[in-house]
Amino acid sequence: MAPPTSSRYFEGHNCPLAKVDYSRDGKKGTSQIAFGLLTDSTGCPVAVEVFDGNTADAKTVSSQIQKIRGRFGLSRVVLVGDRGMLTDARIREDLRPNEGFEWMTALRNTQIRKLIVNKSFQFSFFDETDIAEISDPDFPGERLIVCRNPLLATECARKRKELLEATEKELEKIVQATKREKRTFMTLAKNQFIIVCYRLILKQTSG
Repeated sequence: MAPPTSSRYFEGHNCPLAKVDYSRDGKKGTSQIAFGLLTDSTGCPVAVEVFDGNTADAKTVSSQIQKIRGRFGLSRVVLVGDRGMLTDARIREDLRPNEGFEWMTALRNTQIRKLIVNKSFQFSFFDETDIAEISDPDFPGERLIVCRNPLLATECARKRKELLEATEKELEKIVQATKREKRTFMTLAKNQFIIVCYRLILKQTSG
């Protein structure tokens, strides 16, 4: 069962659920109303619930578990959600204590890096296959599936190339500035270098 949430902007002023938050509609600064849709394994909707517009995805998990158990009386359920919804805290506090509840989600980048440091995962796995099952002591009793997405790899390579080209372009400006005779330009060039590096690091992180 998948419990994704979405939101829509709200124009009025009298709805108690409307709260100013991030707008998926691109309407910045407007009030939002959030709603969650519960589906079965085929994608067929079975329940819907409306939340305050500033409710985080992860905060909706507990109520959905209660609904699944109380309203539908299900004893074995697999929840499918992204890493913003099925967080470590939700898995630890809401899913593990409930017998019969399993989950499928994605690891965060920091967790993936740790798998590589622990040598639980090596890129050589993909020399023969695009998907593999691994284990790691940080995830006892869990199945970890690693896969290679060639489309994502191409996109990452494109972004990396753009960042390198942008870095070279900005650094060339600094090189030209350092060749000028006045010392003030040297100071300016150093400041530009710090700003350029900072901006590019931020762009790489956000990308």
